[in-house]
Amino acid sequence: MQIIILTLIAYLSGSLPAGKIIARMHGIDIQRRGSGNIGFANVQRVLGWRAGLITLIIDTAKGFGPTWLAAQVVGADTAFWIGLAAIAGHLWPIWLNLKGGKGVATGLGIMLYLQPLAAMVGLAIYCFWRWRGWRSSSGSLSGILGLALITIWMEPSAWWQPAILGLIACWTLRHNIRGKVHDYDTETIPA
Repeated sequence: MQIIILTLIAYLSGSLPAGKIIARMHGIDIQRRGSGNIGFANVQRVLGWRAGLITLIIDTAKGFGPTWLAAQVVGADTAFWIGLAAIAGHLWPIWLNLKGGKGVATGLGIMLYLQPLAAMVGLAIYCFWRWRGWRSSSGSLSGILGLALITIWMEPSAWWQPAILGLIACWTLRHNIRGKVHDYDTETIPA
């Protein structure tokens, strides 16, 4: 019963549409601007760094909080799986007709609890590539790869955690990846 309750808490936590709420506070429907995504990168692009960073912090906390809580109640082995429910909430929030974000920041939150050094390295890689002018999706995938390599190096038995997050990111970023391969812009929608 504890696992069911923790999973529900994680899903509901993940489904909090931080970017949508922050944009609405600025009088903007974020799902109709930029890429239409409710996550950090689109909020940052449309509303600036301050609003974007607030979104990033909240979206990361949506993964960290439920993972931490699950680790306290049922143990660290189950905490990752509970954390995935937060990603599911972010991807398919009940409040937005199941149309959410990409889940990368929420996945970062999970790994910040379970593999903090690897997560910080992944975040640093993402920041470096964004600073160099890469798109958020490319930086995210590079950061996840770095996170995976550090996790495998530090705790080889946990290789599957970043592998699962990487698969989720590849799936949620598939349109961005396809756009990069075929050289079209997926980061804006028609006005």
